[in-house]
Amino acid sequence: MSKYYVGDVGTEILVDTGSPIDTAQTMQLLVKKPSGKEVTWPATLGPMNAQGEYTTLKYITVEGDWDEPGFYTLQAYVVLPAWAGRGDSVKFKLENPFK
Repeated sequence: MSKYYVGDVGTEILVDTGSPIDTAQTMQLLVKKPSGKEVTWPATLGPMNAQGEYTTLKYITVEGDWDEPGFYTLQAYVVLPAWAGRGDSVKFKLENPFK
């Protein structure tokens, strides 16, 4: 699917951190909505990569997540035994239905 729409639920979001995260104690997606409102979505480990490592966070949208049209910015946030921090920002546009 090339477009995402306000009100969609069940959309799988995968964010590759580029580093192994299988020992993560906390996994979240930090989200900035078009209005500037910031929310946190709980993430889980995504699929294993070709090297047999878990480097991806996964989140599946629920009702109310995608409630504003415009640009959303996501950042992975993980807490590992020896490191905690954010990943690179990912930006995508959410469209109004029937656009």
